Amino acid sequence: MHKTVGMLAVIISLIIVFQGTSFAENPHPKKYGVEIMLGGSYYFMEDINDFLPSDFIGYEPEKINIGSQLGFGLIYRHMDNFGYQIGFNRLVAGVPVALEEKYEITAYLPDSPFESWAEQTVSGWELYALATWYLPMGSSDLMFSIGPAIYGAKLNRSVDIVRDATGSHLTGGSFYAAKGKAMGAIVSLGYEMPLGEKTGLAFQVGGRLGKVENIYYADPAGRLSDILVYKNPDMGIPLSVDFSGGFGKLTFRVYFEPAAEWRSPL
Repeated sequence: MHKTVGMLAVIISLIIVFQGTSFAENPHPKKYGVEIMLGGSYYFMEDINDFLPSDFIGYEPEKINIGSQLGFGLIYRHMDNFGYQIGFNRLVAGVPVALEEKYEITAYLPDSPFESWAEQTVSGWELYALATWYLPMGSSDLMFSIGPAIYGAKLNRSVDIVRDATGSHLTGGSFYAAKGKAMGAIVSLGYEMPLGEKTGLAFQVGGRLGKVENIYYADPAGRLSDILVYKNPDMGIPLSVDFSGGFGKLTFRVYFEPAAEWRSPL
């Protein structure tokens, strides 16, 4: 169901992007710009948060939901009320911004005085192309953006379970740099205010659909090209990394070659 909704969102956003110019009006005097983005996100991460080694009965893992995003983009605004944005964001689970955080599960098993633990780190990226409509409000603009995106995910997991007082260890389930990609979509609302003739500041909130359904890691023994990570191996259910959720970001924009008729800041 999630995959069907995701594909539908991508198709609809692609149609909107390519049809956007039919709704555009007056040519805009300042076409090109770049932007730097900084923000925070709420990720669903249901499968990641459900991970708990079977030996860890009665213990709950830390939740991986709050994350950050840092990126850059290009602005092409060829019409007064319409344009495009192409951008790249680094997505990570953890605070402060742009730094990964380890999420740890710990337990003391009934027959062992030693601590057992499991650690996970999650990160990813998004590459998007958005159609953007502008509603001028004096020297500022309201913005609505929608479009498709490509998502990449990376997951590291370390597991060390001490079974009993003899110190026997179980490290199964550990892997490094499991990766995957998927198509998704982004929709956002924003407000841009000018800072100068060539600069502006934008505030944006929105949501993304970015579930990476399958992730793989390299076989340590070198026998296989890659190994699929399962949420439930017995049932054959693969583990997903889900960046879907809401976000808010602050964007600093710089435009090039402003024309004489470009709106001056208030």
